[in-house]
Order: sequence, then structure tokens, then C-alpha cells
Amino acid sequence: MAPTAEFCGIDPEEMGQLATSLRGAADRLTAFSKEFEGKLRQHGISTPALREIADIADWGGTQVSMLHSRIDLINTLSKGAPELGGAGGAASMAASGQGIVRLPDELEGFETARGLANMYGNDILVNRGGELQAALIHEHADEVAKLAKNPQAAAAFFALLSPTVRDSLPGLIASTGSTTAKQDLAAFSTALGAALRAPALVPAFAKVRSDLVRPTGSKVAAWNRLALLKGANAPSSVRSAAARALVLDEFMKKPQQDWRAAGPTEVRAYGLPSDVVALGLEVLAGDGTAARDAFATMGGTDVKLSQVEKMKRFLDYAKGTGTGDEVANAFGRVMEAGTEATTEKAGQHSPAAAAFALDAMRAAGSFGDDLPTVAKDSMVTIAKSYIHELASGARFDKALDRTSGMGIPANWIALPGVTPAFYLSPGDTHRFFKTFVGDKQLTNDFDKTAAQFRHDTLVAAARLDAQDGTRHFEDTARMFGDLAGVEFKATLDVRGEQDATNDLILDITKNTFALGIDQLPIVGTGWELTKAYVISAALDGVADSIETRVEEVTGARSDFVLRQKYDMAYLLHEAGYPASEPPAELISKSTGDLKTYDELLAEAEQEANDDKKWEQVLREKLTPYERWMDSNNVLDTKIEDASHFQTSDQAKEQLRVWN
Repeated sequence: MAPTAEFCGIDPEEMGQLATSLRGAADRLTAFSKEFEGKLRQHGISTPALREIADIADWGGTQVSMLHSRIDLINTLSKGAPELGGAGGAASMAASGQGIVRLPDELEGFETARGLANMYGNDILVNRGGELQAALIHEHADEVAKLAKNPQAAAAFFALLSPTVRDSLPGLIASTGSTTAKQDLAAFSTALGAALRAPALVPAFAKVRSDLVRPTGSKVAAWNRLALLKGANAPSSVRSAAARALVLDEFMKKPQQDWRAAGPTEVRAYGLPSDVVALGLEVLAGDGTAARDAFATMGGTDVKLSQVEKMKRFLDYAKGTGTGDEVANAFGRVMEAGTEATTEKAGQHSPAAAAFALDAMRAAGSFGDDLPTVAKDSMVTIAKSYIHELASGARFDKALDRTSGMGIPANWIALPGVTPAFYLSPGDTHRFFKTFVGDKQLTNDFDKTAAQFRHDTLVAAARLDAQDGTRHFEDTARMFGDLAGVEFKATLDVRGEQDATNDLILDITKNTFALGIDQLPIVGTGWELTKAYVISAALDGVADSIETRVEEVTGARSDFVLRQKYDMAYLLHEAGYPASEPPAELISKSTGDLKTYDELLAEAEQEANDDKKWEQVLREKLTPYERWMDSNNVLDTKIEDASHFQTSDQAKEQLRVWN
């Protein structure tokens, strides 16, 4: 009987009756064949028909053995699901009509699963050792992975596998020293994930599933279960429940423990964290639904912490433990998942993801530059995805006294193309920037997104103004001026502190070299002083040659101020804002559009010579630009206002009061 899309199952009791009937029929055929063969032989008669009857009887006997074997298998797989039949076991379930089990491919999948479970659970993983054990594990791992194509067979495999073996699989595989341990564990995880995602469970698998989301009382056992789940792509509900039950609920209640559960062997084999808290977070990473559910319910009713406080608890722990980088790295990726930073479009975030992001930004921002380094790249990922919220959070033109929240602040005026899902206070915006602006590469990554958002939003605002005579362009420019000011203030705060640290490091380096002087060949006291002077002078020269981060940022800010007016003109012209035709020398031959400030600067530097410095050439090139803008009064006023807003230090000064 081939399985159908609706249902394909078997009743063990009915199958037992069939086996009994078949055994009786086979016995009767055997007796009949022997009786008549004897009688016919007495009369010298021989017929092939009796031999055929005997063969049929033999076939019936083999089928009886197969049926009994399958009855045992079905009865085993029917156990362990109280919600399907109570404590009465297979017999009571069959009697009540609940003993029918969904079947894959006429039970062949179950047979394969039983064979693999018996081979691994009763032989390879318990009776073998060393290189042979490693080779056997790997040899049959692909067969386990293939069970994923038949989720019910995969469920049967784990239901039939010894619980002791099942709960220690990662450790057992790693202990062999196998170079393919990671690949082999992935095969088991793949099969487990398929079983967990199956629309209908093999009854006996219900206990396996229940065990996965139940506390173990042992950090090592919890680590093994989580390691198996890590690559399973389990349903969100299972990920959340398992991570919480196996470690995170207890962590919320008693964080100050030694949470290391895996040794160097397991860490090397799988590249997984030794810290079970970190591994619990790893199981949540990549699944936004699981991350949000876990943080919403973590710790149960006994824990009264807010979601922000729960997030901060992980960061506090990460900063105070030797496995902190493992925890912080996993935490950052869980934050990315929960905020849907890589799966939803900026400005179009779902309410659930946005609410999670608001808490994540507030929690991380409370640490500022003190956030663990390995989590900073995740903050940039979130910042880029929530650029609308950061831009709105930096605004100082409305609701200065606002607190961060999901609701629209009083008297708020929305800007075209800016669609935040929540509203940060200027202080929270500034603090979140401090989580990553200390790293120049990360800052550059964010700045690319901010630059593109600025361009697109200003061009769209200019087009609206050209149609309706509104002032969206100026208001939007003001917002980006505030955003740049808040980021600049955060950068100044963080990198200024880092420069002080750099000075200290240089002083320590000088002292270290000084301590080594006596170990060098010295000729007289003068030679010793000379060496000390040379080394000190060399180090001072190195220190003087390094431009500090604050100077670098300030220089970039000055350049930003210088070019704003021309950038505003370019954006308005690109958007088609009404104005006379620009002079021919201001039109780029390569693009056909108005030349950018960068193009004019590049031309000036190229055309400069000994008689004429590039600054003079640039002034000559900017003169027709200025005259063209002056001749278009409405355009010129718009440019001047917008550039003034963007170069204002208002944001930096306002933060002194509203941070």
C-alpha cells in the first residue's frame, strides 16, 4: 500500500491478527503438502504443484517473521506519547483507535531508521573506539543525513536511539579525535531538524522532543543537546524553549556561575563556544522569532527584569568572564536576528522587530564604547538597518524632551521618506553611536549607508519642493545636520578617550625600552645616556608622526563643512529644482550633470603648477558656480539654508543639555 497525501498508517493489533492468520495458513499448507505428497508417492505419482504449495507455505512463514518484527517496531514507536494514549502504552492506544502510526514508504523508512539506531546506539558508539570508531561514524553519517528526506523516519531514528547516546552525541563523536567530527555531527543535526519540523510526530519521538526542551541538571548534558540543535534549523518554538530550559532561564536567575561546559576537544572539533550560555544564544542566532520569544519569556515568572535589563545582563556577564567574547559575539548576532536587521528593509520594519530593536539599542547604548569589541559589528548592522530611526532620533527641531519609545512624540512633524518604527531620544541616539564609532572601519561602513540615505532622501524632498513649493529639503537637511552632529560628538567622545590611552601605551613603550638599555653594550656613561636619548627621541618622533583620531575626525568634519553648499546645489539640480541653465564649464563631460565639488577639486589639483597653487585654481572654478547660484535667488536661498543646517554644531551643543 503506497502512502497517500492524506494518511497512511498501520494498526499493530490488526497486524498481529494478520500474522496469526498467516501463520495458521502457512502451517495448514505445509501439513497439506506433506500429507498429499506422501499419499501420492504411495501410488508412484509425482506433481510439481505440491512443491509450489510448500514454497508458498515457506514464504508465508518468512512474512510472519517480518510482520512480528514490524509489530515490535510499531509498538516501540507508539510508546511515549501520553497526549496520544495515556500511560496504557501501545495496547491501550490500539484498543482506543489511537495506535495507528503515520508510515513512510511502507515502513521501509522505519526499518532503515531502526537499523541505523541499533548500529550506532548498540555498537559503534558503545563498543568501538579510536580511529575505527571515528571511521565507522563517518562511514554511515550520510545515511543518517538522508533520513531528513523522510522526517518520520528521522523521528523514528532518534526515538529508537539510546537516550544516553542521544544526549551525549557531540561529546562521543568529538572524543574519537575524528577530523570529520563537525561534518558528522551536522548529519545528525540535519536529521533531527527534519524530525522536529515534521507536521506529525512519531509518538515515541514526543519524549525526545520533550527532553530537548527540559532542564537537564547538568551543564555538560545541556551543552551536548544545544550543540546537536545548533545546526538543526529547528522550529522557532523549539529553539526558544530549548535555549531557555537548558541554560538561559537559569542564567537569568543565577548568572554568577562557571558556565563552561565543553573542553578543548569539543571546541576544536566543532568550533562551538565552550560556554553553555554562549551556545544557548547561538541556538537563537539567525532566528528572529526565536530570539524575540526567548527574551520575552526568559527566566519565567520568577524573573522580574525588563527586556532591556535582560539584554544588559548578558553584556555584564560577557565583560566579567574569560569566555566573554564567545558570549558577546553570540549576543550580537541574536540582536541582529531579533531586530530583523538583515531580513527586513530599512524604514519598513515590523512592529515586533522594531520593539526588539528599540530595547537592543538602549541596552547596548548604555555600555557605549565599553561594549565588548566582538559585538560592535552587530551594532553597525543594526544601525544601518535602522537608519530611519537614528536619523529621527538625532533631530533637535521637535520634542527635545522626548523619551525613547514606540509612540510618536507630541508635536512631531514627519519628514517625507523618513519612516521610523520608533523614536529615540537624542541621548539614546548618541549613546548607541558610541558603541561602534571608535572603530574606523565600522564607522565607514555605517557612513556609506548614511550617505546613500541622505542622498536619496534629499533628492526626493527636493522633487516635492519643486512640485509644491514646500520646504522639505531644508527640514531634511536640518535632520541630516543633526545626525552628523550627534555622530561627530560620539566620535569625538570615544576617539578622544582612545587617544589618551594611546599616549599611555607610548609612555609604557618608552619605559620598556629604557629598562632594556642596561642589556645593550655600553661604553662609558655618556654612551648609556646617548642610547637613552636616541631611543626616546625615536619614539617621540613616532608619536609626533601619528595623527590622532580626534584630529582625523575634526579634519573630516572641516571638509564636510567646506563642501556642503556645493553638494546641496548638486542635489537640487539633480532633482530638477527650477533654475537657469548652469554655465557649460560646470557641466561634467562624463556624466552630463552638474559637476560635484569633488570633481572641481580633482581638476584644481591636476591643473595646479608652480605658478598657481591648487587653492587658487579651485577658487577660479568655484566663481562661476557662485555666480550661477546668486543669479537664481530662490535656489540660492534654499542652498544657503540647507547648507547652514547641515554644518551647524547645534546638535553637539544641545547634547550637553539633552543627553
